[in-house]
Amino acid sequence: MRKNNSKISIVLFAYGFMGNSTFQNLIKDNNFSIEGLILPKKNTLYFENIKNKFKKRTKTLYSDNKKKVHNFIKKINPDAVIISTFNKVLDNHTIKLSKFINIHHGKLPKQKGRASINWAIIMGRNKIFITIHEVAPKLDSGKIIIQKKISINKNENYKMIQNKVNFFLRNNIGKIIKKYLGNKYKLKENNSKNETWNCSRNPEDSMINFFEKRKKVYNIIRGSNGLNFEAFCFLKEKKISILEANIKSKRKYEGIIPGRVVKLNLDGSIDCLCADGVLTITKISYNKKIMKPKKLINSTRYTLLND
Repeated sequence: MRKNNSKISIVLFAYGFMGNSTFQNLIKDNNFSIEGLILPKKNTLYFENIKNKFKKRTKTLYSDNKKKVHNFIKKINPDAVIISTFNKVLDNHTIKLSKFINIHHGKLPKQKGRASINWAIIMGRNKIFITIHEVAPKLDSGKIIIQKKISINKNENYKMIQNKVNFFLRNNIGKIIKKYLGNKYKLKENNSKNETWNCSRNPEDSMINFFEKRKKVYNIIRGSNGLNFEAFCFLKEKKISILEANIKSKRKYEGIIPGRVVKLNLDGSIDCLCADGVLTITKISYNKKIMKPKKLINSTRYTLLND
């Protein structure tokens, strides 16, 4: 544990997109020493984005095995453990080893659980919160240290909100941790009586249903995660990922076949129909190649399907 005037020793869980921004802030702050990293093995759902030149500076555990995690933290004996996404709930036996702090994107006690940014966009919300809180042996519980509002503009997508979250962490997480460890915050209760939950999202959950209203379809597209959890549909049994779209077209249709391509635009985009009007698709991916939609979807006789 920390000695007088020594650096604050840290173990960091860095599963997912917030790991690198948290790591960058702490490694540049002379108040901290990152003594250990806990990173995922190669996995389709979890990843780490800390650059190799930084990783080499510290001990690293590639595992989510709770016993290995416990022993790793116990051996390092850090002043604080920062969880910047992890795929398991830690038990009290491990939490007692140090001060555990979790970074959650949601306004706790609301929006507990997974995929909070995705759900906020899909549900059409205009904001989300970053909650930094103490860790308890129950998911997204523990007293609240601080909350920061992140605005979501109507045309922003998941990646843009990621960037906003990372900007906040890259500039603030170290100051928050130091202030917390110095007992400078008045902690708030994370009252379970007021909690709400988001379920996890799987890749198949972002399949587009053109029988929905176009705003809902548009929100699915902008709330999906790039090429990992992308929104998708099918054309003649070809799976097409829809990366970017808009609902700016004012052309009105009375006779509608959902999914029908109705216009091929000069800029390479296409217009297709949802239940209540036109969705303009501006960027797609097919066979892992990003392209303009008209390169593949080149007839107004085509219908995009959801199976």
